[in-house]
Amino acid sequence: MNQPQNPASPAGQPGGYGESGQPGYGQPGYGQPWYGQPGQPGYGQPGYGQPLAYSVPRAGRSPALAEWWRRLLARVIDGMILAVIFAPFWVPPWSTFIRTATAIAHRYPAGTQLGSIPAANQALGVAESHLAAKLFVITVGFYLVAFAYDWVQHWAWGQTVGKRALGTVVVRQDGNPSIGAGAAGGRAAIYALSPLVPLVGGLFDLLNELWLTWDPRRQCLHDKAAHTVVIKKEYRSSQPPAGSW
Repeated sequence: MNQPQNPASPAGQPGGYGESGQPGYGQPGYGQPWYGQPGQPGYGQPGYGQPLAYSVPRAGRSPALAEWWRRLLARVIDGMILAVIFAPFWVPPWSTFIRTATAIAHRYPAGTQLGSIPAANQALGVAESHLAAKLFVITVGFYLVAFAYDWVQHWAWGQTVGKRALGTVVVRQDGNPSIGAGAAGGRAAIYALSPLVPLVGGLFDLLNELWLTWDPRRQCLHDKAAHTVVIKKEYRSSQPPAGSW
């Protein structure tokens, strides 16, 4: 006996079954809308097709992150300020050394090779040792002041004078606009004090600064240690979801 056909089923198949034997398979409006296109989120997964929500943007895509050139120029401005502050400390040791070397040279006839005279060579060596000792103390003081300069300003305002000029600010990567004293201090220590470590300090400092050029969040290593990012100031008022920077 012939069974009545279901008018709602395509090709007159009973119960809306397609040729595969699966319910509704092959029907218009079922299957395709639930699948994305190749290369889109949800492709090939039944029940999906809505774009997936990502809390962290893809590498370097957030417009809030400060570009490398902004950060570089901000550091140049801060460096110039520190150099002006310390200029009075650098000048006296060099002036003393130049006067001493000139006085030693005047003890001998013009054109004399001082290095070939033991007494003159020894006197110059002593003067150079004194200069090196003074410059070492001044250099340590310079980096300590640079540490305090960086720490206090980021703790209090999230930006140094250089960052103010370039319109950037440091925030926590979870969106909190205040990075706190601890994070600001650790961040400043890695940035400002690492050059004091003999030999490897300079290499680490170079790697630290270059890291942002390939990092997804444009973070230097001192940013990663403190869980901070540098953003453009106009984005500071926005409160992104955790982990969005």
